[in-house]
Order: sequence, then C-alpha cells, then structure tokens
Amino acid sequence: MVGTSREVLEIKEGNYKQMGIWAYHQGYQITIALKNVKKIILCLYDRKTKEKVYEINLPLKYRKGRVYSFYVTGVDLSAYLYQFVVDKKVYPDPYARAIVGREVYGRSHEAAQIFGSVYQEEYEWENDTFPELQTYEMFMYKLHVRGFTKHRNSKVKHKGTFLGIIEKIPYLKELGVTTIELMPAYEFEELVERESNYKPAYQQEELEEQQVLNYWGYGKGDYYTPKSSYGATKNPQREFKDMVKAFHKENMEVVMEFYFDSSKTQGFIVDCVKYWVEEYHIDGVHLYGKALPTVLLAQEPLLSGIKIFQNYQDTLEVYEQGEQVEYRNLIEYNDGFLECGRSILKSDGNRVSDFAYRIRKNEEQQAVVNYMANNNGFTLYDSVCYEKKHNLANGEANKDGSNQNLTWNCGIEGETRKKKIVEFRKKQIKNALAFVFLSQGIPLLMSGDECCNTQQGNNNAYCQDNEISWVSWKQGKLQSEIFEYIKFLVKLRKSHPILSGKARLRVLDYLACGYPDVSYHSERAWTPYFAPESRYLGVMYCGNYVCVDKTHSDDCFYVAYNMHWEAHALALPNLPKGKKWAYVFSTTEDNQRVELLEQELQPLEIQKSIPTEPRSITVLMSVDVAEKKRIKRKKPDKR
Repeated sequence: MVGTSREVLEIKEGNYKQMGIWAYHQGYQITIALKNVKKIILCLYDRKTKEKVYEINLPLKYRKGRVYSFYVTGVDLSAYLYQFVVDKKVYPDPYARAIVGREVYGRSHEAAQIFGSVYQEEYEWENDTFPELQTYEMFMYKLHVRGFTKHRNSKVKHKGTFLGIIEKIPYLKELGVTTIELMPAYEFEELVERESNYKPAYQQEELEEQQVLNYWGYGKGDYYTPKSSYGATKNPQREFKDMVKAFHKENMEVVMEFYFDSSKTQGFIVDCVKYWVEEYHIDGVHLYGKALPTVLLAQEPLLSGIKIFQNYQDTLEVYEQGEQVEYRNLIEYNDGFLECGRSILKSDGNRVSDFAYRIRKNEEQQAVVNYMANNNGFTLYDSVCYEKKHNLANGEANKDGSNQNLTWNCGIEGETRKKKIVEFRKKQIKNALAFVFLSQGIPLLMSGDECCNTQQGNNNAYCQDNEISWVSWKQGKLQSEIFEYIKFLVKLRKSHPILSGKARLRVLDYLACGYPDVSYHSERAWTPYFAPESRYLGVMYCGNYVCVDKTHSDDCFYVAYNMHWEAHALALPNLPKGKKWAYVFSTTEDNQRVELLEQELQPLEIQKSIPTEPRSITVLMSVDVAEKKRIKRKKPDKR
C-alpha cells in the first residue's frame, strides 16, 4: 500500500453475490469479474487534485470462478476516487455507481481521466409506487434529456438536465403523455471514432483525428449511473430519482433506453436492469444490442411489472402458446408501422393490405408501439418537407444516414411560404398522427413533433448537439393547432376503449352480434379493396367488444382512410336499429377541439356512404337515435 494511514488496512474474503464497490458495516465489499489475471491493484485518488494517494494490492486467492471478491476495512473508500489497474492496464469498473470525469459534455478522454466513485447516499422515496399502467392506457413520448430543454425557447430554469424535464411535466400532462422514454441517460462515451472512413477534402485538417460527438449516446457506456452532464448539480443520482418520483406522483412512467455492446454478457445486462429498477425506480427498459436476455428478464419475478421493449421477440420463447398473460410487459418496438405508414401517406400503391394489418396489430401476449417518426430519421415535420437527406453538417459529405426515407416533400424541397403547400403539409401531418392514435398499438410521439420541430432535413443528427437537434419550442399558429389536435386524438382514444387496443381484434364476430370486432370496407361495404392500385380503406370498429364501464359497451367507429389523389365515397355498413352514423372529424378541418367530444353529435343525412376528399381521413361514430313510431292511418270510408 502506497501512502500513509492512521488506520490499519485489512483485506478479507468478500461477498461474491453483489458486483462493484459498496459499503458494508465498517468496511467495503469489492467484487470484480476478470479472467487470466496476474495482478489487481485498487488505486485511490484525491477528489480535488486527482492525484494518486493509495495503491492497494488485492490478493488473488479470494476467487470463485472468474469472480474476485474482497472485504476491505481500515480505509474510507468513499473519501476517494478510484480506478482498478489489472496487469498494468486501467480497468474501468463496469459496476461503478458514480463516475467522475465526464461532467463537461463532449470532453475527450485524453483531456480527462475517468474515475469511479463510491455512491452510498440515502434517498427518501416518500412511499413512491410504480404506476404499472396497462399498455392500452399508454401514450409514449420519447426525448433526449439534453435536447428536450436546451433550446433558449424551452422556458425552463435548468436547461438540458433531469431537473429541466421535471419543469416540463405540466406540459407533458396537458398533452396527455403517460410515459416518457429517455434516450441513453447513463454515462456514455461522448467522443467516438467515426463509423465512416470517408474524409471530405475541405475538412482534411479538422477530421484528422476522426472523432465525432456521440450526442445520442448509443455506444460504450458506464451503465450503473445517470449521466453527470445531464445534472444541474453535482449529484445527478439524486436528480434522476427526483425526476422519477415527480413523474410517479402524476401517475406517469419513465422508460430508459440502453445500448449494450457485444462485450456485455447477458448476466451483466440482467444485473444492470435490476439495479436501475431497485435503485432508481424506472418503469421499463428499451434494449438495443445483440444476444439480449429478453427471456431472462421476462421470467425474472422482480421485473414482472416492468415493461421490456425490444425490436423483436418471439413470445413462444417466454410463454406457452395460448397462455394467458396477466400483465403484458413485453412490447415490440420496430419501424414496421413507420415504414408502412409513410409509404401509404405519400400515396404508394400495394400497401393497403399491410396497413390494415398494422393498424390492428395488438397481440395478447405482447403489445406493440406505433410511431411515424423517431430519433433515427426525419422528424414528423421534415417527413412532409423533405424527400432527400441534408446531412452536410455531420461532416461526412452527406454520405451518412439512410437514403430510403419513404417521404414526400408535397411539391417543394424544404421550407416554403406557399400557402397551398403549407396547408397541404399540415393536413399530411394530421393524417400521420391519425394513423398512430387511431391504431391499436401504443402511440409514440418523438419530442418536438407536437410543435412541428425541424432538423433542417438532417435524418441522422447523431452528432448534432445544437439547434439542429434541440427541440425548438416555437408557438405559431401551426404549432398550436397541431398541439390541440393531438390533445383531441388522445382524449378521443382515452374515451373509447375500442380505439385504444384494450382487446385483441380478431376480424371475427365471436360474440354473434352480427358484426366482427373490426371489419374492412371500400366503395362497397364489407368488401375491402386490397389490389395494388388501391389507396383507400374503410375500417369499422364494433364497440360491442369492449366496455366503457360495467354496464355500457363502447360506440362503433368508422375510419375512412383515403390516401389517393382523387376523392372517393366509401361505403358505410348498416348499424343496428336505433343507431346512426354521425360525423366526428376530418383531417381536412382547420381545427379540432377537445370540447367537441362533449357536444352532441348529429346523425348524417346520408347513411350509405361517406365522401372522402383526396389524401384525407374522416372519422364517424355511432349515435343513438329515437325511433319514430309508425301511425296507421285508417282507410277512408267509401260510404
């Protein structure tokens, strides 16, 4: 041991069950997994000067398999920063509960050493409870912690931080959000090597080091601690807990994204998820990487109430076929809905059949997430303004990012003041949002899409820590109208469980009520038109299959999708006696108000078909009508 201490250092065999460094009685448990090791040194550093104070040689005899565990007394490890040195190489503690050295966002690893820090703060959760919302109750909102409130227009005090998100809770609640999904918010490497070897001639000098800012956070990380640069104070751990607790008090959820590189074992991933659930009370995880332990996570009793998002999962690996799932916590999250939705939005042919499947998809053992924009790709607003990517700002000569965006600029590439195109784009945005909120899966909105946020056509803003990626909180006429429109769709969905995916729709009349739970129509009732040239679809949802309350079933709905450039009159099925179709809204309208749902809807004069304008959506609902009694007239007396 290098250095001096009044206390006597003592090292005994530790507890192999818990990894990392943590306080235990009068000492500290130290557990680390290594292979082919000849020497392990625990180096301690002064917190202020970062100078090395102690070197503690850890005896190799305390080992089980590849796990080394020690119980150390005689030194207060919480007073120092630490690093492991294994066979003369610095080995970062993958289980470090706190990290020092990444407080300044974008700092290179050469400019600052990274240290572990023993975290042992008591936190008062104040009887915090997990909302455990059912999937049909959810409306998800995905955000980047820094980008969500960093813009000068965000109107928050603690910009770009966990506390800044807390300040925005009333805004999210007004919009109707129930669940936020955080892009990586644990410690990760901010500067990474460019994936592309391309070096543009005009930037030869600037790109010699070939490093780029990892703004999104998908890469190597220190997975056991919140990101220090997202903290407004020097205690991001407490801030993160404050944020989760604040959401839980509003019955709202917090889901974390994690990207695990190939060096991380399934055991490590399970341990990490359990730690965040126990220590930080998160409500779910969205996992990226290879060989992810979804089965292990799904079968872990401690995580039975935690939502597990993954791009694909075969539920037969988790459940028996036909097994009833009490709480659906497995959720599929992929771009299938986005790709189909964007294709049909721009009037591509041969997509109606796939669209009919996507809007009803909602399995009994696994839920799905539906969205029309995500961080990877164009924003919702840009998807109706750009057909080509505009990624020059990324420094890779526009060669990065996908070339297959399935978008249409509505006639002009980029911004324009032409009123006709501006109005058309607004209608297309409303169409896209209707796709999401009138489908059976969990709706997800990318932050800023409700206020028509733009990235100036950049579809791969992974390295843009600036106004390209930050949410711009503009409040013009268009932004206000889209915000109110989303509120309207959320309330409509919440008020009518037949629209929210409460039950799996089978396209069958299994109640023998005369109507399937969902049925498809065209210009002829009960006859969908799935030919390649088709670009329209009528969808009827029968409210008999779900209950609004214990005594009343839901209303029936008819959604007329017409993505053709020509108008069509879609046929309406006849409703049961005493009910008529009434108009609810159309995406051709200038505005939809939440209060509309409290108004009495009037039956349509024509009940056989609904005229639907080009590239628009019209929604109808069944209403009760009083039956007129027929009065028999006496025949005139011939006398």
